[in-house]
Amino acid sequence: MPAILDLVETGFGDELDPQGWKMLHQMRKIYQPNPIARTIYGTIADTDGFVCQNGDALVGNLSLRVAYPRTTHGRLIGNVVVDPDHRGQGIGRTLVEYAIQAAREEHATWVGLEVRADNEIASHLYEHLGFRAVGTTVHMLRPKDLKWPELEVLAPGWRRFTSPDGDRWKELAARIHGHDQQLVLEVRREPFSFRSFEGWLNRVLARQVEDARVRPGRDTEIDMAVHTMADRKYRFHAWDILMGPDLGTDGAREVVAQCIALVHRLPPWPVVTIVADQPLLIEQLRAIGFEIHRTLQQMILWL
Repeated sequence: MPAILDLVETGFGDELDPQGWKMLHQMRKIYQPNPIARTIYGTIADTDGFVCQNGDALVGNLSLRVAYPRTTHGRLIGNVVVDPDHRGQGIGRTLVEYAIQAAREEHATWVGLEVRADNEIASHLYEHLGFRAVGTTVHMLRPKDLKWPELEVLAPGWRRFTSPDGDRWKELAARIHGHDQQLVLEVRREPFSFRSFEGWLNRVLARQVEDARVRPGRDTEIDMAVHTMADRKYRFHAWDILMGPDLGTDGAREVVAQCIALVHRLPPWPVVTIVADQPLLIEQLRAIGFEIHRTLQQMILWL
């Protein structure tokens, strides 16, 4: 694993945001010479994969893990990286072929992955192997030390997130993303169960400050939702933003204003967000200082 992490940093260092660097740092700590930590991490993550070696040197890597929820019977490919000096030799293709075969042997029904939308070489490779594009998301960053915008008068109707809203959050995501894209994005309620004691304890131990708000729509639906997380240890913010597909410019301005209201008392550290490919929402985020870091394309292969 230390060699794999070195390779991942070499291959993706220019693409990592503060959240990515945090994950890389944590994995390096986990994979110190500690068999117990490695066993626990492997069990929790359900992660396997393949590597390519040239002599003693590790020159290629691919991770393969169970997709959540498990009831979808899927596998997700990640961290496909080849050492720059060994590219163009078919290593990436071979690793993906091994992953597809492993997924079939594990009786998975689909395999998903994400790739940069502007990475034409990788996209064509995946298409040749049978994957098809099912949607895109936009990864955006707001630079550090950029002052928060002035607070706006907040629209009425918003309320704090409650436990039943986990299912409503999932339903809102289903209105934004197609079925196959939801599979690759692992849309489920569990990450948005903020009110549990276990979740509170984990946040305290991780030195995180979180808040979440929703705006009810008709019946029991919600039509907008935001979740903000401030990581005090690694000094960055992460925002989750969902906006109904037909809410227009006013809805986009309103949902962004809610995020600002939740964080304006906190330090202006870098902000990371990955949002649906909704031009009006992206426009409002750019208006307060966000920049497009990359566009991610979700792809799926049904087995």
